[in-house]
Amino acid sequence: MIEGLVLLDMASVIALLFVILIGLPHGAFDGAIANHLGAGRSLAAATKFITSYCAAAGLVIAVWIMFPAVTLTLFLMISMIHFGRGDASAKSGPIFMMQVLLHGGLPIFGIIYFQQSSVIPLFDALTNGSSNLAILTSNIMVPVMGLTFVFYGLMAFRDSSLHARFVEFILLAVVFVILPPLVSFALYFCIIHTGRHMRRIWHVLASPSSPRGLYRQAAGFTLASWLFGGSVFLWLETGDLDAAMLQVVFIGLAALTVPHMILVDGFFAKRQRQQTE
Repeated sequence: MIEGLVLLDMASVIALLFVILIGLPHGAFDGAIANHLGAGRSLAAATKFITSYCAAAGLVIAVWIMFPAVTLTLFLMISMIHFGRGDASAKSGPIFMMQVLLHGGLPIFGIIYFQQSSVIPLFDALTNGSSNLAILTSNIMVPVMGLTFVFYGLMAFRDSSLHARFVEFILLAVVFVILPPLVSFALYFCIIHTGRHMRRIWHVLASPSSPRGLYRQAAGFTLASWLFGGSVFLWLETGDLDAAMLQVVFIGLAALTVPHMILVDGFFAKRQRQQTE
């Protein structure tokens, strides 16, 4: 499929395992979100959702295989938007846009910028040696984020409601400077992003459904994703275990992020706005 040589230390391998065991399964609740939106009302609706979700994921994988450098860069951009929307405390306006850029960009482009020498081999393994576009994008985005951070700091100084997120941004920046890239990303993805996502959707999903039913459904989707990922890992693995694991985790993450964003940031968010208007 995609060839690349990379050597991961034990901390990075453990970080990838945490992404697999904790981070990825948070998307397994997408089935429950779809049911909440009406996909569970009939077998035809459920089949349509599952087929569309899998088709979107499969399309991302196919495009990544054909255009890995461009697809990685696009994945970084949409991940920034997805993370930023989840972390933003503002609901709209200039502050919301700043928070999307800064809070979403920090765990993506901040890690790349601060840990560039460590990130390049990882991206080379994901793009068949074509990491330049992703690195260039990071080098452009970080100065923009730096300028935005100045304005964000001024606003946080005047608005106490921004203090918590502003301090969080600074603390995470320190973490991303100090820790290896996969370790710091796993900490953010598994604890902050996954935690906020679950708090955001749980009260909506748990009110009409039993928690036990939600857990069973999520376990089924999680197991299916693990079995698929394991099969791909065995197919990819030709002696370079680290590269194969990296490819399965991040290409798989990209494949699941696209339909996850369409569902959560699109349909689910729209329904929530309509119910609050």
